[in-house]
Formats: sequence, structure tokens, C-alpha cells
Amino acid sequence: MTHLSPIKKYKIHAVSGMLFVLGAIPCFSQKEDIYSQLRKKYTSENAVFVSRKEDAVIKIENNAPVIYSTISEELLILTDNTPEYKDREVYWEDFSSIKNLDARSLIPDGDKYKTIKVTSFTPTNEITEGIFYDDARAYRFTYPGLKNGAREILSYTERITDPHIYGQFLFKTYAPTDEAEYSITIPKGVKIRYKLFNVKDSSIEFTTKDIGKNTVYTWTAHNAGKIKNEEEAPPITYYVPHIVVLLDSYTVNGAEKKVMTDPSTLYDWFYSMVKNVDTNISPTVIKVVDSITAGATSNLEKVKRIFYWVQDNINYIAYEDSLGGFVPREAALVCSRRFGDCKDMASTLVEMIKAAGLDAYRTWIGTRDIPYSYTDVPSPMSTNHMICTYVENGKYYFLDATGKDAPFDFFTSMIQGKEAFVGIGPGKFEILKVPIMDTNKNEFIDSTYLTINNSEIKGSGYLRARGYEKIITGRRLLNYENKEKKDLLVDLLRKGNNKFRVDSSSFDNLKDRDKDLGIHYRFTINNYLQKNDKDVYINMQLEKEYQNDIIQPGREAPREFEYKNINKNINVLEIPKGYKVSYLPASSSYSDPMFGFKINYEVKDNTILYKSYVYINTLMLNKEDFDRWNKMIRQLTKAYNETVTLTQE
Repeated sequence: MTHLSPIKKYKIHAVSGMLFVLGAIPCFSQKEDIYSQLRKKYTSENAVFVSRKEDAVIKIENNAPVIYSTISEELLILTDNTPEYKDREVYWEDFSSIKNLDARSLIPDGDKYKTIKVTSFTPTNEITEGIFYDDARAYRFTYPGLKNGAREILSYTERITDPHIYGQFLFKTYAPTDEAEYSITIPKGVKIRYKLFNVKDSSIEFTTKDIGKNTVYTWTAHNAGKIKNEEEAPPITYYVPHIVVLLDSYTVNGAEKKVMTDPSTLYDWFYSMVKNVDTNISPTVIKVVDSITAGATSNLEKVKRIFYWVQDNINYIAYEDSLGGFVPREAALVCSRRFGDCKDMASTLVEMIKAAGLDAYRTWIGTRDIPYSYTDVPSPMSTNHMICTYVENGKYYFLDATGKDAPFDFFTSMIQGKEAFVGIGPGKFEILKVPIMDTNKNEFIDSTYLTINNSEIKGSGYLRARGYEKIITGRRLLNYENKEKKDLLVDLLRKGNNKFRVDSSSFDNLKDRDKDLGIHYRFTINNYLQKNDKDVYINMQLEKEYQNDIIQPGREAPREFEYKNINKNINVLEIPKGYKVSYLPASSSYSDPMFGFKINYEVKDNTILYKSYVYINTLMLNKEDFDRWNKMIRQLTKAYNETVTLTQE
């Protein structure tokens, strides 16, 4: 989900952060050895980057810093499977411009190459999914004549007028890269800060040299590999080697001007974007707030009512507009339009709470899409969202009205564990960490009573969903039409096999965000039992969460969970008359601080009581956790495969 408009999301496209400096086109024989080596080296690939480079230069123009970033690439096609490499894009936004765009195909022609230049570059708005307006633009074009052995050459320079909106280079991309290089040239009086991420060895070479009055810093990676598409992975900046380079400060006329030196300089920049917003609360907003809070018996009740009003009445629409993406719109305008983006909703909450005579604070935050802290990266790159913070009796309430149906004290899952940059006033801020919701606050508890009717299982059940489980499930049920809702219920409640059928259902608290969701239902499962002479076999685990969910060898990305959670199943089977329990599986369990399970069986009166409890107590599995996870999954899968045996007396 995109909210604020800082540095644009990294785009895994052919042109993102790459360029090849063009010179004379070499004949085939001059580079034949290099290309032959690459063919042998990357036999399983369709293409390989011979080189990807970004050469940035900081200049002082009209007493202000301007960054010129020259991007280059050379891509070698290794097969005739070329469609995915044919269409390309070059991106820019309102604070930047593209110069000297040159793209061409080099097609093998005997012992030389035939050059075919791209002649058509189509400018277009690049609207990101879920965005109402986006200032991102792109030149789209197509490389002509591609075939096995062809080379794609691209070069352009991006001029960036605001250094806050710059600073990231990934050493890997969608195809393997033989050499990836990033360099930045700075003049005397300019200071930068930089940090490598996800680099644990010496695979990135670093050099620095002085050239006249300039200093050049260069980072180079050989055999950089490529980014794999792996399910349930976090954003690539969590695990792909990359560098962040920020303009720390620059000196003009003997005076040093700080840019992204530390969190305080970042806050000054943030605050400059909001200091003139709603300096006077409008009578319209005051009237709305008075109506909402009438009869409230406490300050917290007033804030809660205002929060719910914004949730219910202001529709979230992402709106990105260059640096304007950091400037909220007036609360009166947002209230009258009934829509806004995250900063509009957050700022409206702040002003409405102030109109109620209380204090609240605009708060910048990076969602879990971003791995950086404000200390490591004091840049807009660390932020893509805005919320409102309210404080009472020492307790902080992180209010994110973009999370529809979330209870007042249940912040959105995407900001768990993240740093909140709370703006208190000119030069005054706090950086706080949003808590991670406790595991036991997010529960799926499914209880059923089962009877055997010939080859069928008949059952009645009650599903209770708490926390994020309720928020997500409830929102889908409320938004779906009848046919979609029926299909969702089948998927949500499915048990046993694909012959499962929901016979009836009803809901508790579907529209009450402060209470747990309850689903009453009756169901039938055909052909679930197995019979052999006098024996009946039944698997009591009707829902096999995480069965065979092994993390495969060679996975590079961590595995991400949206929230910590508990999944409980309680199944009670009525023992048919004339039968007895001849085999009851042993209980089993696996305990780890990050994940685990418990499964228990018990014969009680004329029933078999089965209980399973699976918990995920982490938001991220890293490589060092994979073996333990797989061990747990193997034990869980084995336990799931156990069956109860009933024997006719």
C-alpha cells in the first residue's frame, strides 16, 4: 500500500538504476571472449546484464545542490525467449527530469553487430495500482529485432533538484548481473553519509579517490546474481544487497547547510511541509466535532468517536503528487470532499481532536514495506505513511484511519514494530516504536460438534475471529456480494475435503468493530470416512493449517507473516452407537519461542475430544530460522496424518 510520496518504490524493471556508457560499437571479435564466457556462466538464464551502472554527481547550482545521475546498462540476450526483455520503461517524477535518453539494439550480423536505434519513446503517466493520482511518469519503448545473442544498450541522465528524494541503488535486479557499480562524485564542501544493507562479507568492493576538487566514491559487485520471486517474501530491500547514499550537508558562501544529517534535520524538513496546514481550525470542522462528541463522558471517548467518524466517513484514496505528497490538505476540505489519502486522514484527525480541546500529533511512519530506521536512514526514504498520535495518561494511541473497521486501540498491522516520528511542534519531536500486537490478540477459534451419518459427516460449528483475523475477515464479508460471500464462507470454513458444503450460517458482531466476529454454521462433508470391515477411520483434524509447509532449500528471502496469530481447532465427535474407540493417537507438540503447536486427544463420555493449537509468534522468519521451522512442520504434518479408529462392537 502506497501512502506518502517520498522516494518512489524501487521498480524491478530493466531501467531502474542502470545504464551503459556508449562509445564506439565494438566488433564481435573484440568482445567475443566475454560473451562466450557469460554464455557458459549463465547457461540456465535467458539474459544477463554485462554491466549495470549508476554514476551520480552532486553539483551546487544557484547555491543549492543538484544531483545528476547517469544510469547505464548492457543486457546480453542468451536465448530466443525475448518477450520479457523487449518492452522497457524509464521513470521520473515532478522533482526530476530525464536527459539524453538513448536506447538501441545490437543484433549479431556475422562478425559484427547491426545497430537499430529506438526512435519512439512514449511519455505516459505510471499509475501505481491502488493510486488515484500519481505524479510518476515513464518513457515507454520497445527494443527492436531482439534474438539470441543480441545486446540491449541503454543510457540516460536524471537531474534531481531535491536531494531528499534520492539515494538508493540495488546490486541485484530481475536478471543476473555480471558487474553492478554505483559511484557518487562530490565537490569540496559537500558531505555524504552512506550505509550498505544486506552485505555480510566483502562481496561489495569499495574505493575512493580524489580527482581535482572532487572525491569519487565507488562500490562494485561482481557476479551479483538476480532476485528470485519467492512467495510470502518481504520487500526486496529486506534481503537484497543495496546501498543508501544521502546528502549530509553542503557549504555555500562559508555557511554549512544540513540536509539529512540526523533525525532532527529530517524533522525540520517534514515540519516545513505541514507547519502552515490548518493553522486556524475552521468553524465547519468545529461544528462537525461538536456533533460527534456530544454526550461523550471522557476525553478518550471523544477521541474514539472522532476516530470512528473519520474511518466511516472519509474514504481512503492514495494521491501522490511529488513533494506535494507530503503536504496534507485542510481538514475542512477533506471533511467536505469525504475522501483523502493517509496524510489527509491523519491531519484531519489531528485538527478534529484539537477542535475538541485536546492535543494530537501528526506522525510520519514507514510501514513494514520499509526496513530502515530513522537513525540509519534519516531520509524520506524511511517514510511512506502518516498517522495521528494521541497521548493520555502516558499511553500512546497510534491512530491510522486508513485501516477500516480497526478498533480504536488496534493499530493497522502494517505499522507494527515500526518507528513513529511524532511531530510535536517546531523543532520538537519524539521517535517511538509502535508495539507488535500480542499473539493472543489475533485468534481463529473454530469449534465443531460432529456426527457420523453413514458415509457423511454432519456438523455444527462456531468460528470466533479476534484482532486482525476479525478485521480482515469481517471487511471481506461486508464488501462481498451474496455469491462472493457464499464462496468466501466455503473457503473460510472448509473442512475435510472438497466435498465440504455449508448448509446454513449466521453472524455475530459483523458490523461491530469493538467485538469479536462470530460465525454460526452447519455443514456436511461427503466421503470423508474410510471403512474396512468393522473398522471406521476418521481424521479428527479437519483443517490442516501449515501442512507440508516446508521452506525449500536455496530460498534467499525471509518469510514474512502479516501478524502474530493463534489458530485453534476444537472438534467433538459423537461416537456412533455400537462402536468403541480402538485406537486413539498420542498427543504431540512442538515448542519454540517463534512458532509451535499442541495436539491432544481425549475420550470423554460418548465423545472424542480433539484440540489443536498452532501459534506463530513472529513477523519474520530469517534463514537461520528455516531449519527449526521445517522441523516443526514435519512433526505437525505427521500429527495431522494420524487417524482415530472406531471398531464395531
